[in-house]
Amino acid sequence: MFSVAAVQSAFQESLVQDDDVDVKNYVLAYQELCKFCSQLGRLFGFVVSDLEDKIGLLSQLMTEDEQHFSTVQSMITHETSKDLVFSGRSGSITLLRLNRGLEFIILFMSKLVHLQPNDSTKHCAQEAYNKTLARHHSWIIRNGALFAMNFLPCQKALYNQTLGNAPVEETLDTMPEMISKASMVHERVNNLLSGYEILNIP
Repeated sequence: MFSVAAVQSAFQESLVQDDDVDVKNYVLAYQELCKFCSQLGRLFGFVVSDLEDKIGLLSQLMTEDEQHFSTVQSMITHETSKDLVFSGRSGSITLLRLNRGLEFIILFMSKLVHLQPNDSTKHCAQEAYNKTLARHHSWIIRNGALFAMNFLPCQKALYNQTLGNAPVEETLDTMPEMISKASMVHERVNNLLSGYEILNIP
């Protein structure tokens, strides 16, 4: 089951130096977030599969070349200097896509914690999506994603699906700090991507 504490810990550990991000811990945090996404229903299966593919590529690149793929800064510097950004197997582009997804997850969870147990979660999911990922998706994907969100349960049921037997109150207490760390990581990654003019690549 999904663990908010594990995500928080991984994102905390990924904050290295003053402005860099450790790729291994970024991947660990995202692997945990995939558990959350996988519990949202079968209609989200394609989303989880895509995220797992991207996480798998980053992990493989780290394994093949730890020196250049240990942090986001070293990865982007290496790929830009070797003209690998558009190679079709780019860690930088993969990270760009993952970080866009992370923005949606952060906003969705930020709204989720303010709901009452019996409140529907579909509206905050759709609002978060429209403010983040929707601007990067085609009309067909946008409509499919928004349709899938219509089937999201109320807050209480969503917590039960994603957290299993973990105490809800304890999770709610941890969630703001996890969101804070995730937001810091998201901002650092975006700043690094922007510095190399990668951030706005479609």
